[in-house]
Amino acid sequence: MKYLICAFFSLALAAEAKIKVVTTTPDIAEVVRAIGQDQVEVQSLLSGSEDPHFAEARPDYILKVNRADIVCAMGLELEIGWLPKVLGKSGNSTVQEGGPGSCFLGKSVTPLDVPKGIIDRSLGDVHAHGNPHFNLDPLKLAEGAQEVVRVLSVAAPSQAPVFQKNYDTFKKSMTDLHAQVAKNLPKVKVMEYHKEFTYFFSSYGLESAGSLEEKPGMPPSAARMAVAAKMAKEQNVKILLASPSAPHKTLERFQELSGVKVVTVPSYVQNKGQANSIEALQKILGKSFE
Repeated sequence: MKYLICAFFSLALAAEAKIKVVTTTPDIAEVVRAIGQDQVEVQSLLSGSEDPHFAEARPDYILKVNRADIVCAMGLELEIGWLPKVLGKSGNSTVQEGGPGSCFLGKSVTPLDVPKGIIDRSLGDVHAHGNPHFNLDPLKLAEGAQEVVRVLSVAAPSQAPVFQKNYDTFKKSMTDLHAQVAKNLPKVKVMEYHKEFTYFFSSYGLESAGSLEEKPGMPPSAARMAVAAKMAKEQNVKILLASPSAPHKTLERFQELSGVKVVTVPSYVQNKGQANSIEALQKILGKSFE
């Protein structure tokens, strides 16, 4: 009887164990919490203030991934410079790409800016499968969240209906948020420093005059600045959005040359500060146009 009680207690503890999920960004962490709720324990490797293109394969990242049941990333090569190294060094076979604990939200998203023809480094930081910055479109983020439902359901099949129900609630919240932001957003012509606000512009029907970077990931030359400033004036561009990682002197110079309002805003949810949720970030972006 004593052994039966111990065995039952062990099974009860196992049943209550949470699914350990590691995400690359706080945006994804919020998505996982919304869908997994009390079934998951979630931590993000990045705080939201870093540029996820250029993070490092830090030892603490490797340790967290080693202990994870699931690793969720944006995908579409956003984290290609460092996440494969973290996964490879973690020694955790479950979360390797293609494994049962591997989760790339980009697999469920229809991406923008999919390049055509031959792709090489002379084109800059071009992503072969399309623009990975879909987190700034609530509707696209809801698309990507389908991958979270899938991987959580693999980890806990008995909870699959609950995860699907939670997803339906999350999707509706994203649809409602999109409608709320769209209602107050003026339809002006816009630009961006790097193509990380493209999905935001597209989702809300804002006409974009392109990016200040001539090639993704490469600072614009003086000649490019002059051409872009002239074009912005001629096309009556009202605002250029840039993330905090963009070179400030370059942005100041463009504003001087073009007369276009330049606004620096976060492009990811952040653990600290006002942009601490998907909703808060969307509203900050919307207020940039006031």
